[in-house]
Amino acid sequence: MNCRELKQQARKDIKQALRGLTQEQMADESARIGAQVLDMRAYARAGTLGIYLHCAKLREVDTTAVLRDALHQGKRCYVPVVEDKNSNMKFLHLDDMACLRTVPPFDILEPTDTYDDGTPRQDALQSGTCFDVLLVPGLGFDTSGRRLGRGGGYYDKMITGLQRLAQAAGREPPLLVALSYSAQVVGAVPVDEHDQLVDVLVTAAGVYGCTDRGRAALQL
Repeated sequence: MNCRELKQQARKDIKQALRGLTQEQMADESARIGAQVLDMRAYARAGTLGIYLHCAKLREVDTTAVLRDALHQGKRCYVPVVEDKNSNMKFLHLDDMACLRTVPPFDILEPTDTYDDGTPRQDALQSGTCFDVLLVPGLGFDTSGRRLGRGGGYYDKMITGLQRLAQAAGREPPLLVALSYSAQVVGAVPVDEHDQLVDVLVTAAGVYGCTDRGRAALQL
């Protein structure tokens, strides 16, 4: 099989494994994963971070506890908003959980386009905001940092944009931290040249440094 066919098969297998998780298992693993993130020094030191808002229908790891903690600590948080079907999305500044609304068809939470005073909500790429850490979802992962998305290419495109932004600003790119249920971790994820490696993989069982930078971040 070619890479495309391997990815299709891997997606099918992982989706089936995810469907086997009970709500209790997902809640338990999400709680343990969230605790591991909060215990990371890279997270503690991050002043600005991007964080996905989990989709329950897609059985993604729940990020609510991490987001609440980050806002409580005064970290500057940005969350994703899908713009179109051409792999374009933006990360908007989130100042308060109260501004989140449910958006169909997957009932993912997104912030309103404006702040309470009516001014446009800040867009990370447009404003030149560099993230210290970016928490990313995915469908499948391996402990070498290979990530299997759902085929839309949204995160690969966004990560490339954030890396270019950081380079232009003379800064390190965001540390890429993936959150994964145990059912999503496989021996080896099939990847193409454009697929981005994650630096750190966080599971309920433990935290894996996947790249040199990720391993260094865990040892700081």
